[in-house]
Amino acid sequence: MMERHSRSSVVTVGIPTHNRADLLERALRSVLAQSCPDFEIIVADDASSDDTPERMRKFDDPRIVYLRSEVNLGIAPNTNRCLEHANGELLLILNDDDELEPEALEKLSRPFRQPTGAVTPEKVAISWCPCSVQTADRQVKWVTDAGPAVEESLDLVVGLFDGTRGPRFCGIMMRTGDARVVGGYTVRHGPIPDVGNWTQVAIRRDYVVCIPDALARYTSHDASCTGTSKAKAWQEAGEAIYDDLAAYYETNGDKARLRKLKASRGNFVSGLLVTVIMQSMGRPGWVRLALGELRRVPQYFLTPMLFRRLLVDGHKLLRKPKARTRNHPAQVLSSRSNNRAPSMSESGSQVRK
Repeated sequence: MMERHSRSSVVTVGIPTHNRADLLERALRSVLAQSCPDFEIIVADDASSDDTPERMRKFDDPRIVYLRSEVNLGIAPNTNRCLEHANGELLLILNDDDELEPEALEKLSRPFRQPTGAVTPEKVAISWCPCSVQTADRQVKWVTDAGPAVEESLDLVVGLFDGTRGPRFCGIMMRTGDARVVGGYTVRHGPIPDVGNWTQVAIRRDYVVCIPDALARYTSHDASCTGTSKAKAWQEAGEAIYDDLAAYYETNGDKARLRKLKASRGNFVSGLLVTVIMQSMGRPGWVRLALGELRRVPQYFLTPMLFRRLLVDGHKLLRKPKARTRNHPAQVLSSRSNNRAPSMSESGSQVRK
C-alpha cells in the first residue's frame, strides 16, 4: 500500500476506484479545481490491474492520500476505506467516474457553517444538489430534480422513493462522524451502499438543505455499476435499505414517520429500476435488457409509479445529449507548484471495461 499523509481539513473527498485510471484523473482534476482549497482527497484503489498506481505518482499534492488494496474488496468495503481514513469534519464521496463543478465543496459545505434561513447548522443532516447526468465523453443527458431549499429529512427520503427528488452520491455532503455512526457502507445494500448510508444519516437529524445548482456530474456508461447490475440486485438492495430505515423508526417508537415511510415502500424499487433503465438508454442491447427485466420481475415494472415516472421524465429518453464545453476548470488545470497536481494530457480517454 502506498500512502501519503494528510492534514486535518474541513472536507474529505473520498474517491473509491477500480480500473478506471483515465476517469480517475478527470475526477481528481475536478476536485483540485475547487474554489474552496480546504479539503483532502482520499483515493481508495480496490486492487486495480491497470496503471492507476503509476498515474497517482504524477500527483504531488499534500492534500492527496492514496490507499491501495492488493486484493479486491468490493464496492462497500472499499468505500469504507475512504470513510475510515477521513480527517475532514465533512464528507463527500465522489465515484471515480464522476466530477464536481468548481464551487461544489464551497456551496455544499455552507449549510454546515452558517444558518440556512431559520435552520441552524447542527440541525442539518445533509446538504445536496441536483446533478448533470452525462455520458463518458461529458455529453449531458439531463439534470436530476432538485428539492426545496430546506425540508424535513424524511421528506427527502420519501421524495427519493417516490421519484420526486434526484440526489446522486456525488452531490451529497454530510458530517463524517454521522456517516460512521450509522455503520458506514454495508454489503447488504448491494450496488447502492451509498443510498443505505446517506438515508440513515438523513433521518437522524431534523433537516436537509438543497443547493439548487447542479454542482456535480454523474457519469452513466456501460461499465458503471448502475449500468451492469440486474433487477434482482436492485430489488434486494431496495428492500434492505427500507428495512433498515423502518427499524430505526420502530426502535424509536416514531409511528407517524414509520407510516409515512411505509406508504412509499412500493415505489422505491420501481423508481430505482426506472432510473437504471433510463440511464442505460442508447447503449447496445438496452431495449432487450429492459424487456428481459420486465418479463422477469413484472411486479416492479407494471406499477402506477412507473407510468407516473414515464409521464414526468419520459422526455429525457428522447433528448439528445449536449456536449460540454472544453474549457471547464477541471480540464485545463495547469501545472502548479509542488503542492499541486501537474497538468495532464487531454487526449481522449475510454472507459475501462
